[in-house]
Amino acid sequence: MAAAATTVSFPVINMEKLETEERAAAMAVIADACENWGFFELLNHGISHELMDEVERLTKAQYANSQEAKFQEFAVRTLEAGEKGADVKDVDWESTFFVRHLPASNLADLPDLDDHYRQVMQQFASEIQKLSEKLLELLCENLGLEKGYLKQAFAGSNGPTFGTKVSAYPPCPRPDMVDGLRAHTDAGGIILLFQDDQVSGLQLLSRDGDWVDVPPLRHAIVVNIGDQLEVITNGRYKSVMHRVLTRPDGNRMSIASFYNPGADAVIFPAPALVAAGAGAQEERADAAPTYPRFVFEDYMNLYVRHKFEAKEPRFEAMMKSAIATA
Repeated sequence: MAAAATTVSFPVINMEKLETEERAAAMAVIADACENWGFFELLNHGISHELMDEVERLTKAQYANSQEAKFQEFAVRTLEAGEKGADVKDVDWESTFFVRHLPASNLADLPDLDDHYRQVMQQFASEIQKLSEKLLELLCENLGLEKGYLKQAFAGSNGPTFGTKVSAYPPCPRPDMVDGLRAHTDAGGIILLFQDDQVSGLQLLSRDGDWVDVPPLRHAIVVNIGDQLEVITNGRYKSVMHRVLTRPDGNRMSIASFYNPGADAVIFPAPALVAAGAGAQEERADAAPTYPRFVFEDYMNLYVRHKFEAKEPRFEAMMKSAIATA
């Protein structure tokens, strides 16, 4: 399954430049990344290196102490089935657990986590939430939306949903047989990823149809656009297909935090962007309200059944069952 990826200049933003005379240039890089890549990386984002190092150390230790033995049982079964001719392409070579932060945390209820790890993960989640909300404000600025529009669009009646998927992608002796994580777009809003800087594997599908490596950078945060931001921007920003390849050596760590709309949030294209697109002289992707209006939970109920498929049929299904415009 491993395929050669295209080498290109991946968008990387030094957030310190947002406080200097280079702010306009940095904002332009963010805008281009959202419109043409769906991904970018942040440096100097305000989360301390010491905290990130501790999160990484504890996460890798937690896998070794609590998850590795169970994963090895899964690995043996999967490889044996594949070598006997079974189709294992619908299997992901990953070991994961999930932490919910908002609207209510389940961190205290998760088994096999010691108190120090819980405390560090809570601190890290708080920092990621703040960074997510700062990014939403930057996107509002680039889009010409009023301050706070995207955060409010995510709010619903009980605030946003926010959670973290903690994953390990252990070595795989048959990377031709199984992917670490199959290609998909993310259903939610904005996704912030703390990935291993020693073991690569994350790739995105470019507009040209090439798989592009998301470069592992020390202490960077990878950001990608989810389906909901594509809808709210009426297609100006795009969620993109991405995947994780398996590697014959190295255990890749991935901590992906999802800042998503609340379950009952009503998602629809921002009227200001629809109007701006309709008034543009040239033909643009956001020139009409081409995306549906729906409740986020309804979209998620569809997504869980069709995660590893193209997003367009999901949007079409939502369009057919779209709720009435207020």
